[in-house]
Amino acid sequence: MKKFYLALTVLAVATVGLSATTTPAAAKTGAKVLSTKKVKKTAYHVTKGTIYKTNKLTKVAHHAKNYKYTTLYVTKQSTVRKANHKKAVYSYITTKKARGWILRSYLKKGVAPKKSTKTIQTTTTTNTTTTKNDDSTTTQTTAATFNAKAANADFLAMVNKERAKKGAAPLTIATDLTNLANQRAADCAKLGDITHYDSAGNTVYLEEGPKFGIDFNEGLSSECLYMADEGFVGDYQKAGTNAADQYLYHDAESNWGHRDNLINPKAKTIGIGWKISNGTIYNAVDQQG
Repeated sequence: MKKFYLALTVLAVATVGLSATTTPAAAKTGAKVLSTKKVKKTAYHVTKGTIYKTNKLTKVAHHAKNYKYTTLYVTKQSTVRKANHKKAVYSYITTKKARGWILRSYLKKGVAPKKSTKTIQTTTTTNTTTTKNDDSTTTQTTAATFNAKAANADFLAMVNKERAKKGAAPLTIATDLTNLANQRAADCAKLGDITHYDSAGNTVYLEEGPKFGIDFNEGLSSECLYMADEGFVGDYQKAGTNAADQYLYHDAESNWGHRDNLINPKAKTIGIGWKISNGTIYNAVDQQG
């Protein structure tokens, strides 16, 4: 029996750029910084939580779940008053690949555990065709490969089904947005992580859009990102279905922001991009209204 190894700890990060005229909710409800102090550089590790770009908690930089085998070094600490009026303490962490602010209670003192070196056996799906001749039998075996077109069709079918329930018109695939989405998936693969922001805090898809002839200055625009271990995708045949399923039905951690983006009636066109790198499949979805 084929086994699938779920990678639900590395799902998409919070959506951004909901529209050119609407400020994302997170930006309206940022935390108030009450105090900040330097602390002795100390090693910690973490298995859950959100890493924010600043201690105002308005922009998500990373998900700590992606760094459970990485030692994080704390150098600063801030006490903030969150949007719910409760006080909380956030620590500033740094690594070679990530930095930002995370809730102190999510940190555990000490270096991170080492990643298991246990080998997981994977199975390649094959299609076998047998041809019978007068005096011989020939068997041709072809290894299954990732089919982006099929994955996009499956993804779009699920999303448009949910849109129909809300009375929203179906999305159509746009070539320029698809080219951008493929670039964004490649961007994330290069980082080995999913993030909407560059090192300067700029929203990457808005910066890269013009390179593909896309004008995001008017109307709605949005982006969703997703990554999963290839074991979860299996033989690639369920890649589009799996990504759509996570965005639509397993997005509580992001307060259903990805689902809201995908079924937003104002959205008209969509680009769906993929990149497979180092045993991980990356998906980017860019929309425009």
